[in-house]
Amino acid sequence: MKTSEIIEANNQLRVQLNTKNKNFYENILVYIRIEGLTRDENKMEVQLLNILQDIIDAQNDGLTAEEYFGKNPKELADEILLAMPSNIWEGVKLALYIVAAYIGSSFLPSLMTAGTPLDVGALVLCGIYSIISVIVVLKYVASTIYTANRKMKNKYAKIFVLWFTISLLFAPLFIIKTFVHTPIQISLDGWIGIIVIIITLIIGLVFFFRQKDKTFGWPVVIFLAGAGIMGIVTRIPAYGNSLLYTKNGRYLVAGITTILFILFCLFNIIAARKLAKQTK
Repeated sequence: MKTSEIIEANNQLRVQLNTKNKNFYENILVYIRIEGLTRDENKMEVQLLNILQDIIDAQNDGLTAEEYFGKNPKELADEILLAMPSNIWEGVKLALYIVAAYIGSSFLPSLMTAGTPLDVGALVLCGIYSIISVIVVLKYVASTIYTANRKMKNKYAKIFVLWFTISLLFAPLFIIKTFVHTPIQISLDGWIGIIVIIITLIIGLVFFFRQKDKTFGWPVVIFLAGAGIMGIVTRIPAYGNSLLYTKNGRYLVAGITTILFILFCLFNIIAARKLAKQTK
């Protein structure tokens, strides 16, 4: 079976679990998927599906997952991970995906207004830092699956600690973008910039519509499409001059940017609520 088919089968079978068994299994699932990012994904998903099927069989026999596998699921997960050799290519793919995701999400906003050169060097530096940050966050999340549940019972406290940690870790991204300026800069004004934005929008939309689960993709697409359209408009002389070089125009650009950001946040909240309902 293809990896995507195994994951889909996992999603369909998981709805058969009762609340207690579902919590037990999903902790294992998240832990193994995070800690196994550099392992063979197909083999890892096969193991996860086998565990799920064992839990369903045990549940049908009147046993809980904890009674079947024991009270230390972390040991089970670690044994599965140790049996899988690391795959360097999986690590490389993860790094490339993170850099591409960061650059892809930052590229159009960087071109939102004409007249400002694109600092490719700073963009790449942020991408490299993003790799380190994402790996640290994922490792932190994995480490808290079986420890935070014992030490921190309040779910809001858990959310706050995670939010604070992520915010602290990603703060340097804003510092790099604001204060770091490299000589590797390119000007994408005029029609060249418009063509680049259109090509980027097309590539982004093709990639988006090829994804099966678009729940969290819509907020990003709406924000980036808005940024792209703004970038095109500010590069058209008939509109760009009045938007960028007049007081009212700058207020309008700032207002549209703020609205786009607010919409991005609102759509993310809606998507998160939708996902929460689906997982209940």
